[in-house]
Amino acid sequence: MSQRKHVPYDIIISILPKLPIKSIVRFRCVCKLWDSTITSSDFISTHLSNNNNNNVSDHGYLIHMPNVITKEATYSSSSSSSLSNPVCIVGCDPKFNKISEYRISSDFSREGSCNIVGSCNGVLCLADSSWNPTCLWNPSIRKFKSLPCLSEHQCVSAGFAYQSETNDYKVIKIYSTSEPYIKRHAELQAEVYTLSSDEWRRVGISLNLVRLKESYSSDTFVSGALHWVAWIKEDFGISRRKILAFDVNDEKFGEIAIPYGGKIHPEILAVIKGNLAFISSEFCYAPGIRYGIWMMGEYGVCESWNKLFTLRLGGFESIIGCTRHGEVIVKTAKTKYDAELQRGIHFVVVIIDPVTLNEKELIVPHFPTKATTFVESLVLLDENPDKKIS
Repeated sequence: MSQRKHVPYDIIISILPKLPIKSIVRFRCVCKLWDSTITSSDFISTHLSNNNNNNVSDHGYLIHMPNVITKEATYSSSSSSSLSNPVCIVGCDPKFNKISEYRISSDFSREGSCNIVGSCNGVLCLADSSWNPTCLWNPSIRKFKSLPCLSEHQCVSAGFAYQSETNDYKVIKIYSTSEPYIKRHAELQAEVYTLSSDEWRRVGISLNLVRLKESYSSDTFVSGALHWVAWIKEDFGISRRKILAFDVNDEKFGEIAIPYGGKIHPEILAVIKGNLAFISSEFCYAPGIRYGIWMMGEYGVCESWNKLFTLRLGGFESIIGCTRHGEVIVKTAKTKYDAELQRGIHFVVVIIDPVTLNEKELIVPHFPTKATTFVESLVLLDENPDKKIS
């Protein structure tokens, strides 16, 4: 009998990080050595690096629908088993040709709804309907981790980021100390959660921050900082519209000027081609809404702001996000009946190339609110999450 040949362990280690997520997770059952290898922080980082260097596969977008979905919803009986979780997220490949659904556990969809604070390395930070961050969730491996309770102050905005220097993840909550939050007359403070310590800490805001604009975009993490549109008080009590930045490494707040002295009105912050960008609404005589797409060529340098495109949309259309390459993701008032699945009315999202004005339609099952980038990863696999979402 011929002797069984074994593949050298070094070769196995070089092959495993290149495999699909589902296969890797399944291979944890081979033996204890494979399990300890796959769940090690070094392996998880190597796999993530491979995916980030892959410009085609495993990179896509998530379109969030926070609608309440109940078991009494009017779907066909064949699909009733999928109604146990009330919030739906649709994942798309880079070309928006492939759609897959992820459903968030009802444990984290209080009041039948939740929000996406941000997306980093395949992990989503989820918040309740009041924007209080509640958990971290990796839909690729169906694991989540609850965040510890924080102060009861009303959350104004939140952010989620990856700290590359320490290979750690941080959640920041900006909150008001006055109840209820009055936009123009409230003291704003901040707390930061770090995954490695599993604790919240208070951080100071040195700027005279007046208020924040409600954020409809998740992708505001660029150049090691999170960003929000804010009103900051300057000399003589004058408040100007600027971009508030939070450096996740030194945990300090700063400000970035908006073109033309803040007279432009940014509606959505975004990341385009790795640069900070924003979409502004502009006055338009014709029916509909006109948007300007701006990008900062050199981070932190106001003079490097450059207007890339102007895009005009219908009155019932609005932008919910951008792709990495600057295509605009738009929710419309159009609906279509899904005859194949017999699941009733679906909504139409349009992806527009602002250069060629080419459009691609994407059909989603519920009314979308925002779009964010996404990449499959094993992050959180080495954590001790609360439980697996099946």
